[in-house]
Amino acid sequence: MALTIAAVCSVGVFVCYFSVIAFLFTLIVRDLATRASVLPVTAYVFIALTIASFTHTWFYMFNFMAWSFHDYESTAVPAVDATSLQRLSQWLLNTSLFEQAWAGVCFGRFNWWWSQQLCLFTVGPWTIFLASEGPRFQVKRVWAYMLLGQLVAISVASNLFYLALVLSPQSLPTRINPHAPLRLWLPVLISFLTVGISPFTNEQTFLPNLLLMHTLIVVPLVSSSPPNRGGGIFTLRRLYAIVCISALILHLRASNIAGFSTNFRTIPTTAEHLWTTLHSHPAQSSIGWDVIWTTISCLLWTAISVGPQTVASMLLDVGLGSIGFAAMFTFPQPEEATPDERKQE
Repeated sequence: MALTIAAVCSVGVFVCYFSVIAFLFTLIVRDLATRASVLPVTAYVFIALTIASFTHTWFYMFNFMAWSFHDYESTAVPAVDATSLQRLSQWLLNTSLFEQAWAGVCFGRFNWWWSQQLCLFTVGPWTIFLASEGPRFQVKRVWAYMLLGQLVAISVASNLFYLALVLSPQSLPTRINPHAPLRLWLPVLISFLTVGISPFTNEQTFLPNLLLMHTLIVVPLVSSSPPNRGGGIFTLRRLYAIVCISALILHLRASNIAGFSTNFRTIPTTAEHLWTTLHSHPAQSSIGWDVIWTTISCLLWTAISVGPQTVASMLLDVGLGSIGFAAMFTFPQPEEATPDERKQE
């Protein structure tokens, strides 16, 4: 039985997916290799975290692909003489892996409690951080880090970006009271809206909403120019505050839907439900552990860039509102201009 054109295309898309990942890794690693001849100790920390997070999250991702293949073949009736390539092509042709994985982690109150943490962090503080710190530290092709995070894992991409920052010989001066350009704040705020409505989408609206979320946050990173001092609705500091407080509200809503209670007696039961959900499905395990690795990496970045004395308070913020909220106290907050500086604008 020969492969149809559609089947060949489905295999081609699958191969292109891994080819794009390899291409993005190559772009980023080449830039990292030119940034420092001698690696500081902190660089080894983020190299180790990159390897650990990639290995752990993709162990589950490959398990998900295997699960999806067997799930398809349990209902399909392959030809008796079908080769392995033909079976693989039929699986890829008749299965939307992207939608299947995300549907598995977005629907279900405990599933969404895990997954929305990564969404809130990524579309909010992480996008702003990339857009502001990338140009300031002269990191090339910041968009590649976001695409890699979407295709591989946010924890992997974030560790590589932290690595790029610690390898930077120097940064450009921080602007006083920089304003977020329209190309940054508008996609970020719309993306936050898509996260907020994700649990309430249906079969017709789920995928378009998800694709919009993923697409919008790449837009601010195409330009390599840093935020400007004036001429915008939001200062960078206020945009950070808006998205992080919004992340707190949405996380508390997800916690309430999941049945969290202030009664300490229910904590063991809730923790058991969360742990069970984390390992209930390979796709859920991949994104759930991505949340955990992303949080660990951000904590270590905080200890290195801000100081270890801030880690304890950040842990409390993570417990209250997830890493999407805690990042407000971790990522750089540009100073507001003084009255005299405002007059000079």
